Amino acid sequence: MTPPRSIHEEQTAFITCRAVGRSFRFVPTEKVAETLMFVLAHTCSKFPVSVHEVVYMSNHFHLLMTAHTKCIPQFMEELNSLASRALNAIRGISGTNIEKGYNLVEPQDAEKLIEHAVYTLTNPCSSDLVTKARHWKGVTTVRMRYGDELVLRKPRYGIWAPKKSVEKKRKAAKKRRRRDARTPSECGRSRIPATARLRLVRPAIRPELSDDELRDLVLEGVEARENVLELRRRKAGRKVLKMRVVKAQHWAAMPGAEDLFGVRPTVSSTDKWKRIAALQRKKEFEEAYAEARERWLGGERDVEFPRGTWLMWRRYAARCAGCS
Repeated sequence: MTPPRSIHEEQTAFITCRAVGRSFRFVPTEKVAETLMFVLAHTCSKFPVSVHEVVYMSNHFHLLMTAHTKCIPQFMEELNSLASRALNAIRGISGTNIEKGYNLVEPQDAEKLIEHAVYTLTNPCSSDLVTKARHWKGVTTVRMRYGDELVLRKPRYGIWAPKKSVEKKRKAAKKRRRRDARTPSECGRSRIPATARLRLVRPAIRPELSDDELRDLVLEGVEARENVLELRRRKAGRKVLKMRVVKAQHWAAMPGAEDLFGVRPTVSSTDKWKRIAALQRKKEFEEAYAEARERWLGGERDVEFPRGTWLMWRRYAARCAGCS
């Protein structure tokens, strides 16, 4: 059984989510990038979350965010559901685009959070796709400052394409096609606003620094890592793929095999003892959850699950410490 995940208020998380089969479902063509950016902005407007960094690669994305309530599972469900439907409508296909699970790492100190931010923004560079993070033409916050807000218009294609003319509708009716809300023919039912706003928010660290000073610190880390990666490529005699080749990749293609049995961290810290303490709290949570679950399955309904329990609280209305 998959270990339970602790979900709590004011939770800062570094999230990694992959496309199904590691295929290039997010390949950064203009339409895909515009769609994913709008979907992210719209989903953020529905939940009390703060986005610190984001980058969509061709087959996965990284999101550094803070959820101010216990909403991360719902946020990720709605984000990926709408993105998948929008991508299907663009390509005229059906089925899933994004893997069900996602990895969530909780940074335990400011240094590690900044490290995650730098890693996120330089992911296109570490994958040997571009030399500079700002050259990535997909969804990225590398060109934004803390406090910047993008006003994004809803795309006029895919599931949000304008209604077909009456004559085209009649011809389509003759074909007796199945009505499906994911197709452009049903776009008129959308209640999603015409615009959405995406604001880049500074993480709650290093209060002695201003927003600009903290952003400069992150971008200095980005530049330093770009230089390290470029030096490494030169020594190995490698070159970057460049955006022209990246955009030409077919969305159904996928890279080679990978190691499926690597470590999947859940906490991170530059301080060994903070990491050990976080892992100990995680172990105590899992043990308390397992005990409460066993009693629940035994028929007890007044059992209290530990603080941070989400699924049992949300789906079955089980008692949870600290939950109202």
